[in-house]
Amino acid sequence: MQKLNQDELQTMLHEAEDSFPHGMDCNLCECFLGYVAQLHIDSDTANKDLFTPYKVDRKDMHHCLGCDPCPPGNLYAEHMQKKQTATTKSLS
Repeated sequence: MQKLNQDELQTMLHEAEDSFPHGMDCNLCECFLGYVAQLHIDSDTANKDLFTPYKVDRKDMHHCLGCDPCPPGNLYAEHMQKKQTATTKSLS
């Protein structure tokens, strides 16, 4: 899978933020922050400054609030499925 570019990252991060069911509480949720961490891993190192606003102190993070569905969690799962599909296709 190719590294995510800045436009893709911005779109994905804004989509996640727009989906927050609990506003700013979701910004500190492990579901969203896990997604952000994975996007950082999957991005080009030139885009590292894009993630600065999402860095939080560990003591401020909280566990999942139990949203059903969890929009940021669903976006994370979709991203991982796309990544796995791309990897499988490249191996074929």
